[in-house]
Parts: sequence; structure tokens; C-alpha cells
Amino acid sequence: MKTILIAISILIGLTSAFASERFDAAAWNNVQTYDVPTLLKQEGSLIGKIVAVRFHYRSEKLRHLQPNWYEASLWQHDPNAKNGYSALRIMVAKKDVPDFKTITSDFNAMKDVTVYGRVEKDPDNNLAHLRLLGRKVVKDAAGNVTVDW
Repeated sequence: MKTILIAISILIGLTSAFASERFDAAAWNNVQTYDVPTLLKQEGSLIGKIVAVRFHYRSEKLRHLQPNWYEASLWQHDPNAKNGYSALRIMVAKKDVPDFKTITSDFNAMKDVTVYGRVEKDPDNNLAHLRLLGRKVVKDAAGNVTVDW
């Protein structure tokens, strides 16, 4: 009995570790792409929505906030911002941190990078953030989409 419970626990752990997000065609057709400054202005009205975000680099530091979540930020050069950059607060699942770290943290980077995520509101501090889902999109014949790293 103990062996069976251990085997089931391992299978559940492996399944969740490699799980990707799947969306039907109708939901995916409503996904819009934003740059960081535009998303920052509209994030309050986008709570619960899946979005694509274009940016230039990620923050070097990741803060381990909860057992399975890290906080970081996505940065984009913005001539209209006071310091020349706009930053978006994000949450990354612990299992996705190695993939997230493959994104450049070089602040001189000018190449657009796109990630997909869900805009959420943190109940503890009432701030919005983007919960990252991945970078790669695979569409099947029916138009359904899987987002993964």
C-alpha cells in the first residue's frame, strides 16, 4: 500500500512539473499583445485575462516569495519613462525558473522577447502582476493552443 501511494505521488508530481497551459481556439483568439508601458497602464482592467507581452530583458534578481513562486520583473526601454525604462512585476513558478533564466538579463538588449501570462491581482498587497505561462505556443489543427516554455 505504501509503495502504491509513493508511486501515485511521484506521478502526480511529474505531471504537474511538466504541465503546460492549454486554451481553446475561442479563448486564444482574444489574446492581445502589449508592450510593457501599455500593459502597465491597462493592467487593472485586464485582471484574469491571458496576454502576450513584448519586452527587452528580465531582472537579474528573483525573489523567492512563496514555496512555489518567485517574483521578478520584465523591462523594456521606454523613452517616455523618467529613467528610460518601464518594468512589469511578474510571478514565475518554481518549476519554470530555469527556463525563465534563459531570457537575457542584459539591460543593453534591444531585441523584443515575447512571453504569455495571466494578469492577476495579489490579494496580500492589492498589486497586479503577470503570472507567466511560457514563451512557446503550439497550435493544433482545431486552433487550440498549448503554451509552454
